Amino acid sequence: MKIIWLVNFAILFAFIKVFEIPSMIPIFVDELQISYAQAGLFMTAYTVVRCLASLPAGSVTDRLGAAPVISICLLCVGLLGILGTVGNNYHVLLALRVLVSIGISIIFIAAVDSIPKYMPADQVGKGIGYINGSLNVGIALAMFMTPILADALGWRWTARIYSLAFVLLFVFSIPLLRNPPRTAGLDKPGSSEGSITIGALLRNPCVMLLAFSACILFVELYGVLTWVPVFLDEVYRYSPAEIGVGATMFGMAAIPASIITGFLCTNLRRIVLLCVSGGILAATGILFLLIASSMPLWLTVAVITMITWGHSQVIVTIMSIAAMIVPSHSSGKALGVIFTFGYAGSILGSYSGGYLLERTGHYDPAFLLFSASAIISIIAMLAVSRILHNNPPVHFRLKV
Repeated sequence: MKIIWLVNFAILFAFIKVFEIPSMIPIFVDELQISYAQAGLFMTAYTVVRCLASLPAGSVTDRLGAAPVISICLLCVGLLGILGTVGNNYHVLLALRVLVSIGISIIFIAAVDSIPKYMPADQVGKGIGYINGSLNVGIALAMFMTPILADALGWRWTARIYSLAFVLLFVFSIPLLRNPPRTAGLDKPGSSEGSITIGALLRNPCVMLLAFSACILFVELYGVLTWVPVFLDEVYRYSPAEIGVGATMFGMAAIPASIITGFLCTNLRRIVLLCVSGGILAATGILFLLIASSMPLWLTVAVITMITWGHSQVIVTIMSIAAMIVPSHSSGKALGVIFTFGYAGSILGSYSGGYLLERTGHYDPAFLLFSASAIISIIAMLAVSRILHNNPPVHFRLKV
């Protein structure tokens, strides 16, 4: 189905664009004559915007439809991304990066929302797995390609090439705008009911527990993404190449984890078991990194794979349940609520690691917090399972 190909490529390009920044920070500092803190804002802009823009993005997607929203945002991100490579005024470049981040945030919500809207109900989990897999392909490609391209072509042409890919994908999407795909949600139970308001979603215990679970899990997810590479440098004394090999697994391991979890969400009888096992894997892996004073690289790669597989299972399951329990005409708003809370947790995870490290002088408190966050997310998902078991929505057909 062309729309599913479109959304997966849109997600892939979006996360290449997001993660182009880390590898280019030293170049920004040198060429733009800015501090590392100022350069870091190019990346921080994305997480802050995701927190603020997810809910409005979900409402827009429910109103206009996923396909046209993605198409328009592809063109805007492409053009704004090209403009963001012109000139040396830091504040102008940062403002353009914020606008790019808004477009990417809308693409993400619209892409996830397209799964329940355009795929049959019994394929939703699999579709969510593909989305999360494409996301992590984008992260892995950005981590691999950006240093090479930036060294050969400079940061401006590297960013222009990535931005041009959005424009080309927009051209591909034009036929879909002329002949929009049929919405699968029209045949789902409850699809003829009125749209669910944001207020009703905020009062829905299942939706809010999913939002809380996403928030607390993103403390762990973005905490380890931010601080494990530094930990491997300062504690394990790894070389830059060894750190790169280990950190790349945060993207690479999530690809099969997401696809397999999506398949299991579609076929497993009790999908909450994915959250329980995933949270335990992530929490245990973090503790293993902390307790071991040093490890050979192959074992570190295995442990990071374990952590990544664990939190990927929980994320895909959260997204799948959200897409299944809310009628498709309101799923965009529901996903917006969940990811608003989730990205609030991501800001906390990145900040708390640095704060605790600065206050205590060692990594133990931060890593214990990250591990505890994975466990708390399990408790929230068990509560979701209990509620759905006692009072399942008519749209929910899988056992939790």
